[in-house]
Amino acid sequence: MRLAPCLFQRLFDLGATHAFGIPGDHALPLYEALADSPIRSILTTHEPSAGFAADAYARLKGIGMVMGTYGAGVLNMVNPIAQAYAEKSPVLIISGAPDLAGRDPDLLIHHKVKGFDTQRRIYEEMTAASATLDDRSTASREITRVIEAVRREMRPGYLEIPRDLTWAEIDEPEAWTPVAPQRDLAALAEAMQELDDRLNRSRNPVILAGIDIMRLGLRDQVIRFTERYNLPVATSFMGKAAFPEHHPNFIGTYMGAAGHPYARQMVEESDCLLMLGVWLTDTETGRFTSLIARGTLIQVLPDEVVISRHRYRHVGLAGVLTSLLESPEIKPREFRSGYVPEPLVAESRSMVATVFSELSRLDDRRYTFTVDTGDCLFGAVALNAETILNPGYYASMGFGVPAALGAGLAAPDRRPIALVGDGGFQMTGMEIGTLVRYGVNAVVVVLNNGGYRSLEALGGTSAVWDIHQWDYVAVARALGAEGTRVFTPEEFRIALQQACDRAGVSLIEVVLEPKDFSLTLQRLGKT
Repeated sequence: MRLAPCLFQRLFDLGATHAFGIPGDHALPLYEALADSPIRSILTTHEPSAGFAADAYARLKGIGMVMGTYGAGVLNMVNPIAQAYAEKSPVLIISGAPDLAGRDPDLLIHHKVKGFDTQRRIYEEMTAASATLDDRSTASREITRVIEAVRREMRPGYLEIPRDLTWAEIDEPEAWTPVAPQRDLAALAEAMQELDDRLNRSRNPVILAGIDIMRLGLRDQVIRFTERYNLPVATSFMGKAAFPEHHPNFIGTYMGAAGHPYARQMVEESDCLLMLGVWLTDTETGRFTSLIARGTLIQVLPDEVVISRHRYRHVGLAGVLTSLLESPEIKPREFRSGYVPEPLVAESRSMVATVFSELSRLDDRRYTFTVDTGDCLFGAVALNAETILNPGYYASMGFGVPAALGAGLAAPDRRPIALVGDGGFQMTGMEIGTLVRYGVNAVVVVLNNGGYRSLEALGGTSAVWDIHQWDYVAVARALGAEGTRVFTPEEFRIALQQACDRAGVSLIEVVLEPKDFSLTLQRLGKT
């Protein structure tokens, strides 16, 4: 069996039916092998976009892949792969590399930075596993090791393939048995006894649902658990869509002082807060404005449970949810939610409020929302979304539009809607042309406030956030998409309806007043 065909077949069997990237001379044999495989090659305009697209794809399909050439290509992907590592997205990076036969430390081969291993050592810092496939006798084992790590840890992996080994004969891959995470059944039983007792003794238990629920595919279990015991559920900032927001038990998005007031009241006044898969980052907690008493907290993470100051290792989120659903001990509750969504556009002429309110009126089962950083990210706290992808922790600009490409190919039954600021669009908005090329019928909403205005809202004092104004509508049309510019709520309602009704790619530029900020960003600015 030859190296590259073996690798591509294994990835296809795991669900990676598309490969994002840009070819280069060190990667040309890889692209030849890819063309002979069942995987479809998707060429972006720039390598960072390929990384963002593969990240979004991986979040929906469980694995994504991105390819590029040595040095100038794959080093361009460092930032999006760093984000994928930080946010637990299972992306495999495959890099072409110079021929082994021609390597000499004294030769200045183009694209080389320092040593021939420099690029791999850089990627070791942002991957779960990495390997240079420079030995045909170990290549199959190394491929298995890296892919297993990607799937087990839900983080990126890195494979580097020298040109002259791309078609090399390698050993047949061994039968692959996924390595199950270590679990301590005695610790699980003890943790569940304490957890059941805490829930039953509490007067006002609350669930706070986080991003790991989505990463581990446990959303349905959380819904069943909630309905069985009639418990209130808030979602964290990153965990939006971990629980359906139209559900009668939903109480809002919690984000400390920056989140929904009702969610904050319910979460912080709970005497038993069951925190499922929540990352306690600065953003999740509204710049650490959360006021949660340690003694009320039950924190369930993928690999451990913390109850007050009792820590149970090798006890995971999936096992706890299964035990909760099977427990005969927990008592159902009387609960009726007092949650009212924000913002109330009838009391505001804010275009930011209008955008998220109108998007929330859509049938969210038909759409995947991909959200860039800035006020797109903060405003999306008010967005009713069944599926939403955002860089809520790492918060890199440029994610929104290429993520729509990855999401549209990963889940073609749901139309992507990308939300991006004018600054983020100027980084990766050229991927509108890629959306057109590959027939991904996305809607791109550009919130144009003339610059990096989120910095102003967060306390900036400099004028450096002003950026050059583009004609975004003309850019969209030049790239083969439809384009519309709107200034008023009514114009946006009409433009959104038209964009959703037509086939093809549509861009809506929403012109904002410089200080038109979402409620969440306003609250963050006051913390």
